Amino acid sequence: MSVITPPASLCTSSFRWKLKRNQILSRSPFGSQGIEASVPQWTCAMTGVIQYKREAIVLETFLESLDGFRNQVAVYNRAQPVPAGTMRGTMVLAADADDGDLVLSISAGGGQAAKTLLTGDLLGIGSGTSQQVVRLAANAVANGSGVISVTLNHALIGDFAAGTSVRWNQPQALFRQAQDNSGIEYTPGGIGQPWALDLIEDRRP
Repeated sequence: MSVITPPASLCTSSFRWKLKRNQILSRSPFGSQGIEASVPQWTCAMTGVIQYKREAIVLETFLESLDGFRNQVAVYNRAQPVPAGTMRGTMVLAADADDGDLVLSISAGGGQAAKTLLTGDLLGIGSGTSQQVVRLAANAVANGSGVISVTLNHALIGDFAAGTSVRWNQPQALFRQAQDNSGIEYTPGGIGQPWALDLIEDRRP
């Protein structure tokens, strides 16, 4: 199993990034309730543009490299490549973060004092096969030491030690294909027609 990075030339005509809640709906005379069957997962769907032959071949090679459902692909949310808030710098976890936590303490240094992260901003926690993307549920402001406490929209999955990197620039989640879309359709003249890629988050231990 490998982690594949999309080609820099990848062009999309549509892009959707959505949180999928894995719930079982329970109904009774006393009302309905959604019971969590497993942790939430990001889903991602994108469609491409018409590609000329050379670009289409590069794209087709990328799709083939996913090896069906075997390999993972690292994708960032193209609609939110960076936070709307003003906090930047080199971010790390300021304290240990445990599985299920809904609040994280993040440090970016004194130069980020009074900087902000805003509701809906995305951050990437960790690296490698355990990395994940979290969404903020509320606005937050860093203190004078550049430490900021943020509330998450859904719980952290897994344990992360203090000092773990926190990525604000194009934070990537790891996905696998939800269905195998490895082919490109060509028309006369070698023009590759629009393609589609459906992905679901795939975190590994």
